[in-house]
Order: sequence, then C-alpha cells, then structure tokens
Amino acid sequence: MKNIFSKIAVYAAVASLGLGAVSCNDELNQAPIDYPAIGSFWNSQTDFTGNVYALSAQFRKNYPANILFWAGELRAGSLTIDLINGSGAVNVDYIQNLYDASHAQFSVFGGYYGFIANLNELIERTNEAQEGLLTDNAKNGLLGIAHGWRAYAYFQMYRMYGGVPIRTTPDVVNGISNPDELYMARATAEETLAFIKEEINTSLAYFNASNNWAISSSKAYYWNKAATEMLAGEVYLWSGKVSTGNHTATPADVATAKGYFENVVNNYGYSLVKDYFKIWTTPLNSETIYSVCYTNSDDTDEDGHFQFSAYQAQMLWSKSAGASTTAWSVQDASGLGWRTDGGASRFGFYTDSPEAAQTPYTCWSPLSPSPNRYMYKNAMYFQFDENDLRRTMFFPQWNINEDEQDLTYIEDFDPTAHVLQGTFILKYRPSLGVSWSPTNYVFANDAVIYRLPLAYMYLAEIANYEGDNTGVETYINKVRERAYGDNWDEATYGYKAGSFRQNENAILREKDKEFIMEGQRWWDLCRLTAVKGGSDTDHLVFQPESCPGYGLDVTANPWFVEKNGSPVPTATPVLSTSEVHKLLWPVDQTLLGSDPLIEQNPGY
Repeated sequence: MKNIFSKIAVYAAVASLGLGAVSCNDELNQAPIDYPAIGSFWNSQTDFTGNVYALSAQFRKNYPANILFWAGELRAGSLTIDLINGSGAVNVDYIQNLYDASHAQFSVFGGYYGFIANLNELIERTNEAQEGLLTDNAKNGLLGIAHGWRAYAYFQMYRMYGGVPIRTTPDVVNGISNPDELYMARATAEETLAFIKEEINTSLAYFNASNNWAISSSKAYYWNKAATEMLAGEVYLWSGKVSTGNHTATPADVATAKGYFENVVNNYGYSLVKDYFKIWTTPLNSETIYSVCYTNSDDTDEDGHFQFSAYQAQMLWSKSAGASTTAWSVQDASGLGWRTDGGASRFGFYTDSPEAAQTPYTCWSPLSPSPNRYMYKNAMYFQFDENDLRRTMFFPQWNINEDEQDLTYIEDFDPTAHVLQGTFILKYRPSLGVSWSPTNYVFANDAVIYRLPLAYMYLAEIANYEGDNTGVETYINKVRERAYGDNWDEATYGYKAGSFRQNENAILREKDKEFIMEGQRWWDLCRLTAVKGGSDTDHLVFQPESCPGYGLDVTANPWFVEKNGSPVPTATPVLSTSEVHKLLWPVDQTLLGSDPLIEQNPGY
C-alpha cells in the first residue's frame, strides 16, 4: 500500500492538474503542462501506469466533493439552513434550489474537462505506443480504464447539463492553440448519451481483452471492469427512465441495465460486509467496487501518507458531519466507531464510560476545524426505525427540555421530555492521531463511489419497473437485513411490496438510509417516478415523496419537529412543477461569454 501512495505522489508531480493558457476558452481546453519533454516520458510501461496513478490523484483532489456532495446531496432537500451551533449556513441558495445563470453553482460543466484532457492524452499515447513498449494485456487494461473513466465523467455532465461538448483528442498538447479551432458547440443530449454508451462498450471490450490485467492489487482505488459495468447499468437505467433534451426515455434500456447490474452482483465475488459500521473503518472491504482513497495502511511512514486539504476535510467531516465544539458524537474508545458500552463522547475527547475521565482525541488537536456549516433535517433522523443500526450514524443533539437550551447527547431519548435540535452524520472521520497541520490529515475511511448495495437497490428499481414485486422485496430486504443485524426479523421489518408508486417510494427511503451523505439522493429524485413512463413532473423530485418527512405521522408523534419547533413537513416536494427546467443546471455566464458556440440550457 505504501508504494502505491508513493507512486501517486511522484506521478502527481508529473501529470498536470491544470492547463496551458493558450485558449480564450481555456476551461474547456485543459491540457497537461508539467510533463517532462515527450522524449523523456511515455517511454516505458511504468510511465503509462504512473500516469494512471496521477489521474487517480487528480480525480481524488477535484471531483469527490462534486459527485458525492455538491451535485448529489446539496440540493436534494435533506439539508437545513437552520443550524444549531451559532454558525451560519453556506450555499443557502443552492440548498433551497434558488439559483440561475448568474449563480450557477458549477462552472464549465462541472469542471470535468481537465480530467478528460488527461484521459484523452492517455488514450492517444497508448494507442500510438511503439510495438513492444506495452504488453498486450497492459495496453488493453489501460484503454479499458481510460475509456471507462471518460464515460463516467461525461455521464456526470450529461445528468447535470444534458448535451455537452464532446472532446476526444488532446488538442492543446498536439499543438492547437488557435482559439477559433478550439471553440466547440454542445452536442445534443442524444449524441452525448450515444457517445457515453459507445465509450462503455469500448471500455468493456478492452477489459475483456486484457486477460484480467490490473494496475494494482488495490484495483478498487482505480477504475476497473466492475466499475464500468456499474456505470453501464446507471447509464442505461437513466436512459430508460429519464427524458433529457432531445432524448426520450427508452424503456428497452432498463432491461439492458439489469444485465449489467446482475453481472456485478454475480461475477466478481463481492459480498456485503456483515457489520454495517465496519464499512466505514475497513478500506477496500468486500463490498467496495470503486472508491476514492482517503486512507493509508502505514501510519508510521510519513512518506506514504496521503494528506488532504482543508476543503475535503471540512466537506466530509467538519462541515457535513458536525465537528464543532458544540457537537457530541457516539464513538468507541478508539474514537473511530460507534459505542457499545453506553458511554458518551464529546468532540475532542472520548471516554471509556460516562464516569471515566476524558481522554483527548488527539487527532483533532492540531486541526482547528471550522464551525459546522451543514446540517441534516430532523426528518431524516425520524425516518429510521429504532432497531435499524444505521441510525447510529447520526449523533443527535437534544434540548433537555423546552426551557433549557443547552445541547447535549442523551443516551435514552424520551420524546416526551426531550426535543431534538439537530442531527449530524458520522460516516466520514479522520484517522486517530494522524495529522500534520491544521489543514491536512488522513481519513479513517474512503469515499465510496460504488459499493455492492447500490447494485441491489438498482435491481430493486428495475424489478419494480418490470412489475416483479418478488424481486423488489428480495433486493430491498438484502440491504435492510444487514442494516438490522441481530435485530432482523423479516416478518416484522421486511419490506412488503405494493403498487408501483409505493415501491418507488420504498426504494427512495431505503436508499436515504443506506446511502445518506454518499451523493445519491438528488439523482434518485430525478430518476424515480410516481408513474411508470410518465412525464417529467411525475419524477419524485416534483412529488410529495421527495419530502424528507414523507410518511411520518406527526399527529401521533408530536415530537416530530424541526429545530425551529415547527412540525416536520411531510408533503412538500423538493421542486415545484413550475421548476422543470431545474432538472438541469444552468451554464455559467463566464463560459457563455468565453465561447460563442456554447448555448444556455432552456429556462435560464
């Protein structure tokens, strides 16, 4: 493991994360600028594999926050702007879905073109490598990775914007510097989707020809064949259920998606981690398909450590998980897990029991984390059954009673005596005692892009589309059974299928619980639908089911209130039917002004 990270560090210095300032439309023409002269690079197989290490570092540095939080979680209705620790919320407009072309949230189609530029060069160099420089298996494996990764980047842009410019060659690297030659109009949505599907087929063909070649024994940290199959399933399911631009949802694509997800489930040896909590303390566990490495297996060798800047740290922990001086958590004595001995743990300290002296949680001492800026709605906590072990991902903060305003963690919550003030998620956290500066540290767990339960939930959705209620129950209960652990009793907790609409809602609720903070909810709201084959406004994002409190009985349970004391809303959709244009993001004004061929999305 240490050698992998050393290589990443070395090659990250070789492969560019920026671009040359040679084009008026520089953001869309990002290209490597820091490579050694061509004569001293791309001259060995090690150079090529090292380039992939660097691409992984580039992806890790720039895109997990976008994919997992900014684009997939921030605007999905699960967060509140009414915080509990005196700090001010950030990105308030985006949390409330209040934005326009002047406040586009993302710039330059999400910023993926720098990554794509480097993939374009890898593909071109690999195809043009002189005979004998690469083994056939390595060449095919490298191209499988590159085409799969490129398809993934374009799919993120497609879901966000519809049609986008399709760049497949490293123009700037190849000497093109005339802006008129670098301007590029957006492809249509149908053309973009067709290109993504073609890339997927190309990736799988190369992987199949590679004789199981892998860039590393830790292949889940790099794009791999199973990741391409997961992506293929997502692309075809989206294509089958969601109309975008000039693409009309194609029902036959749903059956195609099913085959890819079944391949992932049946052909790669993945299995659910028995203990849900160990997913978040065991990197590269048995259900990991593709993850972004935030961990390190050798905490004693500083050269092997991969440090992360304050931005990632605050997004994954301090901001979205509530690490502030007013936050209380539930941890074991290592500071990394969930307590089983009944002790309470305050941020910065842990105790072996409620009576024991506090011991500093040394990881935090040099970090000076910022105040919490993001908080989940109380409704998200209330949706969990008390025997669902996933509920302990939250560390809730209660007022002891309505008169006392001190926030505390109460082990045995009594809703008749205590008022829930707010909840934070304890999924991502730093490694105990591993830090070097106020802005850098290592995580105890990875940022997972694909893991096995996601394939199960997609198969449940496909079963519902096919009218297979037995399949809906089977796949939802596979995920739910693990979540309940020793508490599991299918007669009591197992899902019983209902109508198409009821099943779509059940899939959303189960994914809310299993994948909270993993960037799934917004995409689920835009894809799941109240009516099979219905119109855009039948998608759940416009329906009451998208409300985090949907299904809660606030009359029978008057303690179901948000922080301000108002009853938890149960039927307010994330978007109104007058906001259909917000299914796609606006193109930012800077880009529109820099490339005369780029057009704005309708409605903005």
